[in-house]
Amino acid sequence: MMPSSFEEFKRLLDESVGLIEASSVSSLKPNESENIGVPDNIETIVDTNSLLVRCEQACQKHSSRKPTIRIIHHLACSGGTLISKCMSAMPNVFLLSEVHPYSDLALGREKPKYSPSDIVSLSKYASVPNQKTLAKKIFKQSIDAVFEHVHESGGHLVLRDHTHSDFNVSEKLPQKSVVSQILSESYDVKSILTIRNPIDAYASLVKNNWVHFSPKSFEEYCRRFLVLVSQFSDDEIFLYEDFTAKPHNEMMKMTEKLNLPYDESFDILYPIFRVTGDSGRSSNIIGPRSRRQLDEAYQNEIKMSESFPKISAKFGFN
Repeated sequence: MMPSSFEEFKRLLDESVGLIEASSVSSLKPNESENIGVPDNIETIVDTNSLLVRCEQACQKHSSRKPTIRIIHHLACSGGTLISKCMSAMPNVFLLSEVHPYSDLALGREKPKYSPSDIVSLSKYASVPNQKTLAKKIFKQSIDAVFEHVHESGGHLVLRDHTHSDFNVSEKLPQKSVVSQILSESYDVKSILTIRNPIDAYASLVKNNWVHFSPKSFEEYCRRFLVLVSQFSDDEIFLYEDFTAKPHNEMMKMTEKLNLPYDESFDILYPIFRVTGDSGRSSNIIGPRSRRQLDEAYQNEIKMSESFPKISAKFGFN
């Protein structure tokens, strides 16, 4: 294998330092220094120890640079599947859909599901001691293996985080996505969050019977929503409504934020990509959808919510 440009640079530096150290400056006679242009004051000569330290620091800085991994976050019923399919259609992008190390939502409730390759779930069924610690280890090792494989193939790995498991299931909400927490130890994590008007997202959540928090109310959904969005900067947040109105414009912004290649033909190619969680739209045409009719009880919930006006003011939802 040919040495990298950095390795070659380091080799040349090592050789240069060796030459400096090998020079018998200290053994020169007083008058000899004048003949070869070496200063009489030894302190003005290059400090080889200092140079070695700086070289070592440069090497450590280069070797400790973390590889970049991309993560897309979004809550259930917020248009995440469509956006993930479109992201999958970008050149050399490979997306793992709805990843999470600890989620129990896919487990069989009455009897274990057949899942021969899902070691994390099988370890839960087997009641392995300290299973959560094991799950984290298996998850991290699996992501590392996929990342390395995709990287060696010249591709870009993107993870679609199962954000629902963190923010719409747990009683205690995390300060940061669990997936991001685990991977930030070894990776430079680039993240974006896509959101949808809570009025429409919560209505779909109820329709699909996916309300996994308590109390089961629109206000509680909005409270959790605010915790989630507070963990992202404004330039990391993208609206589903903006995407359906101007898909090319928004997808270009998303890929730019994640430092991924962009291909404008994604809106033609995306239907061929398969991802989990495809519970919403049946048409392949990307565009705004009419709101479902809201019953009176739900309209009253919206009016009574203390959190939704804050969301509306920040993102312009109505």
